[in-house]
This record gives sequence, C-alpha cells and structure tokens, in this order.
Amino acid sequence: MTSPLKKKTYYIKKNPEENQARVRKGFDVSGGVKCKECFEKSREIDHLKEELKLLKSRMKYWDKKGKIKADATPSAKLPFAENTPSSKIPYKRNSTQENRDKKGGAKVGHVGHGRSSVQPESADEVIDLARPQSCPSCHLGLLDRDTRERTIVETVGMKAKEILYRCKRGICPGCLKIYTKKPKALPRALYGNGLLAQAAVLHFLHGVTYGKMEQMLGPKVKASGLMEAFHRLGDLCQQAIPTLIEQYRNAPVRHADETGWRSDGHSGYAWIFCTEQLTLLQFRNTRSGRVAREILGETRLAGVLIVDRYSGYDRSNCRIQYCFAHLLRKVEALESDFPEDKEVQSFANQFAPLLAEAMRLRAQEITDSQYYVRAAELREGIKKLVYSPFNHLGIREIQELFDRAHTRLYHWVKDRAVPAENNRAERELRPTVIARKVSFGSQSDRGCKTRSALMSVLLTAKKRYPQKPPEIWLKEVLDHISSHPKTGAQALIQALA
Repeated sequence: MTSPLKKKTYYIKKNPEENQARVRKGFDVSGGVKCKECFEKSREIDHLKEELKLLKSRMKYWDKKGKIKADATPSAKLPFAENTPSSKIPYKRNSTQENRDKKGGAKVGHVGHGRSSVQPESADEVIDLARPQSCPSCHLGLLDRDTRERTIVETVGMKAKEILYRCKRGICPGCLKIYTKKPKALPRALYGNGLLAQAAVLHFLHGVTYGKMEQMLGPKVKASGLMEAFHRLGDLCQQAIPTLIEQYRNAPVRHADETGWRSDGHSGYAWIFCTEQLTLLQFRNTRSGRVAREILGETRLAGVLIVDRYSGYDRSNCRIQYCFAHLLRKVEALESDFPEDKEVQSFANQFAPLLAEAMRLRAQEITDSQYYVRAAELREGIKKLVYSPFNHLGIREIQELFDRAHTRLYHWVKDRAVPAENNRAERELRPTVIARKVSFGSQSDRGCKTRSALMSVLLTAKKRYPQKPPEIWLKEVLDHISSHPKTGAQALIQALA
C-alpha cells in the first residue's frame, strides 16, 4: 500500500522516430550543438537582454522610492535618471590644483567701475543738514567753513497707511446729476491700486508669502483681505485669457511644458504655454493631453510646438519639435552607465557634441546662410550615426527613438526661429516650481484660477514692456479702470496689446 503523500511517477516510452522529428533548431539528434559560435552569441544576447531588463526595473523601482542602491549605475544615482532637472545635478566638482594656484581678483590693468556722486539736478531728493552750533570740547561757537556732499541710496518705507478721502460732490442745477472725484481704487475695494499692484507682483512673481507681506506692509494689511482682493483682481484678469490663447495659437513658435502642482492637498499639474511675447499658465487636476488640445484648439495651426517627448502633446494639431536637451541627457546617461564599453563611449563621444552644437547654433553670431549650411551638416551627421550599425542594445534604443521621431527632430534645420531645445518653457516654469516649494500648492480651486489669471497677465506684461516694472504697469491699468469702470477687461486687453 502506497503512502497518500507520495506521488507516483509515470514514465512514458517515446518512439525514437518521434524524438528525431522534434530535434531543436541548431542541434543534432544527440543534442549536440551544430555551430558553437552561433550558440555562444545567442547565449550572450539572451544574457544581455536579461541584464538590461533587470537594470531598467531596478532604476525604475529606486527612482520611485527616492532611494539609491550602492551598486546602482551612475545615471541611476540621480533622482530622475536622464530626466533629472539641472537643479539636482551635482555639477560642481572639487577644484583642480591649477585653478587653486590662479590668483583671484581683477587682472592687472583692469579699469574699475567705482561709484560716483550724484549731481543735485539728478538726485531724487536734496536734504540740507544744518551744522552744529558749538564745539562740544571748547564750547565756542562754530564759524561757517564749507559744504560737503555725500550720496546715499535709501529706501522709502513700504508700511501701509490708512487714508481718509473726503470726496466733495457737486450737483448740476439743470439735470440734477451728482458729480464727484473718486480716489484711485477699484469699486468697493479696501486697498488702493498701488498697494494691490505691489502685493500682487511680490506674491505671484517673486514668491513672497502672505505672512511676509503682512510684516512688510504693517498691521493695516491682513492676509485674508489680500486673498479676497487677489480673487477679485483674478476675475478681472481672467477675461483677458481668451485673447492670450488666440494670440498663442497664431504664434509661429510655441513652447509648452508641465510640472506638478497640488490644490487643496490633491495632486494636479501646472501647464505653461509660452512664446517670446506671452505666457499662459493653466492649473488642472490632470496631465491628460486634452489640456494641450484645449489651448491649441481643433483646427490645424501653422508654426511649430516645442515640447519634450511627453505623449500628451502627440495629438496636437501642429508640427512638433522635440527638445534636444532631454535627448542629450539620455545619451549622457548611457555613457555613464557603461564607462568601460568602447562602443558606447565611441557613440556618445560622436553623438553628444552634435546634439549640443545643434542647441547652440541658433545663438551664434553667423549669417542665416551660414546657419542653414551648418544646420544641414549637423542633421546629416546625426542621421549618419542613427543609421550606422551598432550592437549595444542601449545605442540601438536611442537609434530607434531617432528613427521613429524623425519628423519631429529637424524643424530647426529649415527655420532659424525654431530652437532645438525647450529652455524657454523650462525657465518660465521655474517661478512656479519655487512657489510650489514655498507654499506646497494652492488651498482651493479658486486659488488656482486666480494664480493662473494673474501670473499669465503679469508675465505677459513683463515680456511686452521690459522697460517698465510690472507693478507700475499694473497700477496704471488699475488707475484707468478706477476712473472708467465700464471699460473693465477691455482696458486690460488694450494695455497688453
């Protein structure tokens, strides 16, 4: 009697002819290898595939966890691998001995730029200080000698003060209409236009918190009052957003990017759409491509949209140019991951300089004809490496990427106005990233809407009127609206034109 825990093993005798019919490809009947070199290559390829799969999974896992293993590859030790922002890359290394031996300071013969005294006619204010009447040591009266001038740059206090306006009114004896002169403030507003414009620029452009503004402006100003005033101002600026969207669609070169932004503790995203003359910010709770399609519209647009390789822009109704900076990071990451592989090092040493020069070419002081000749040479050099035979899987992955996206990589070759990188969107998104670090996002959806409208208007005005501080520009617009309340958003749109 067999034990119930012990399984029986059955052996089936197979026909030798059936075994011969089931011989594996590359093996003989006895199980030996026909071509040992092919077998070794096949085994090495399988090993490399498994190793690459393991490394990718390890990098993805530790990137999500925010931790790095000791045996991780150099690029995996960065927080986001090849997508690591420049602020997180430790680019400063220990100084070499040669740099340490160099003498600091200006070179011999360099003409300094010392400060000079201001002239009385150009000074903002001239104050005459009276001399002392007697000598504190001798107690004798002083005689007039001369006058010396000293230039000092001083600040005017930002403390807010309450002002009571007594607005006298007059009545027409004919029509009995009442007329009066109003102070420079929006209807039913507690804060004046100057204070409101200054506070809006401090908070939305420079990232000053509400608590800090309370300290700067004094006890007359409260954070709750500023929030409500900003909401009212945001509602006014929101009416100018459709005009900015239409101008963005008509621009020949557009940039777009996105980053994380939390609203009331929930995850969301801040989208930026910008050109040389305008900036649009949209705060949404999704990273779906419908946000980009909403801004770009449904009809086919002329011009080029410059983005990273995020798939949310793939269905945009215009031509797309991929950012070479992101692609260059991928090449540099491959180079750092395989420092001893000669094939990888050779590919990176040839490919990375081509991408870097393509990004710098537009800013070089050369004629347009010289630009287009050199741009065509760079494109041919890039394509030559893309279609060259390489065995390393990492190189072939980059080659396949360039092959698949060849229609989205070379618009800068035909048009000098199109940059090969998306640095404009990256730089303009930086204030929002800093605000996210300070405030951890918005407290409500209304706060997101207010920030979106105010930052879009202020950043656009800053671009279009570089010689005028944004707080001065905003105060002038608010003063005009205060004197002509019926103009409202139309006056704001005209001021942005």
